[in-house]
Amino acid sequence: MKVFLGLLVMGLPLVSGADSVEPVDAVENYVNIRQLPEPDAEVVGRLYKGIPLSLVEAVDGWNAVEMSDGTTGFVSADWSQIIVTEVEADEMAAPEPVAELVEPESVEEPAEPEPVVELVDPEPVEVEVPTASETVDEPEAAEIEEPTDPAPISEPAVAEVVEVAAVEDPREPLTIKGKPDFLVKFKAPTSGTSSQVFDNGNQIGIGTTDPEQRLEVNGNIQIHDQNSSVAGLMITQSSGETGYIMHNRASTLTIGAGSVDRLTIDRHGNVGIGVSRPAHPLEMANGAHVSSGGVWTNSSSRERKKNIKAVTIEDALAVLAGLEPVHYNYTNDSQESYVGFIAEDVPGLVATSDRKGLSAMDIVAVLTKVMQAQQQQIKELEAQLEAIR
Repeated sequence: MKVFLGLLVMGLPLVSGADSVEPVDAVENYVNIRQLPEPDAEVVGRLYKGIPLSLVEAVDGWNAVEMSDGTTGFVSADWSQIIVTEVEADEMAAPEPVAELVEPESVEEPAEPEPVVELVDPEPVEVEVPTASETVDEPEAAEIEEPTDPAPISEPAVAEVVEVAAVEDPREPLTIKGKPDFLVKFKAPTSGTSSQVFDNGNQIGIGTTDPEQRLEVNGNIQIHDQNSSVAGLMITQSSGETGYIMHNRASTLTIGAGSVDRLTIDRHGNVGIGVSRPAHPLEMANGAHVSSGGVWTNSSSRERKKNIKAVTIEDALAVLAGLEPVHYNYTNDSQESYVGFIAEDVPGLVATSDRKGLSAMDIVAVLTKVMQAQQQQIKELEAQLEAIR
């Protein structure tokens, strides 16, 4: 290099200028600049190959660089290198004492950048603009570069910048091949593909691409709580009321509504409606139940009744006279025929408040009273006949 040789002939040492940072040779295009010296910090810029940035300072494992907007970013020291820039002494402004000229053989290359000095007589120096990529290996190959802003470099050839996907680590490029609207399933730390979770922006489908609700699952759902004795599904409204389906360690399934247990199925198959421990195949909270033999049993305990009074024979006879037995079919079962009464037509004593149903026990009670009266009359008639004989 002519500049270097000119300085060497004059016996003047080279002086160190502002250092810069650029990617290592293994990087093809660029490395990420992060906001903080941390691997997971936010990416705030890129350090491109062939376009170095000024070094601010070297941190443990990181190089701090000055970005175009004047802020400082951090580049991993594993993927960047510091370029020591040598400049001509007459470019520096500090009016330090003139360096003593020595014979060329006494010039030693400093290990660290020397203080800036000013050359007295630069006329013998023949200046030639060096190439941007020269580095200091041996004294005759020392890099000489004018301290200019790296952005407007014109003469040095700059590597072509190719837009590629940013990756955390150039050694492990991220590869994802999936389908639109499918969540990603990672098969390896840097390799992913489509999962079976579909999200169209409003509904989520697992195993289906046509969900009709906020969440739709094509298949079975298992709820397994390994840390407690109860596992289940809780459904809470904005008002705070909760519905749930719970299964406990006693193998009892409970369905709740309004934060209250409503239906219980125990391990024997007994079903309780409002009953937490049903003792019959079907048991109601009011005491009515179906027996093991399949017989419906009404709740008839005195403990559950009030306003008890006897049915008179006159009332019973009036009801019996007002009952009109009929044949009929239910509208949803045209094949099966029944014999009974029409709820809207029965006397008021055996009618329900809405006149939509009937209680068989009401009819039985009326018939029982009439038969009791008839039996009494039969006994009286038999006694009269016996007296006549």
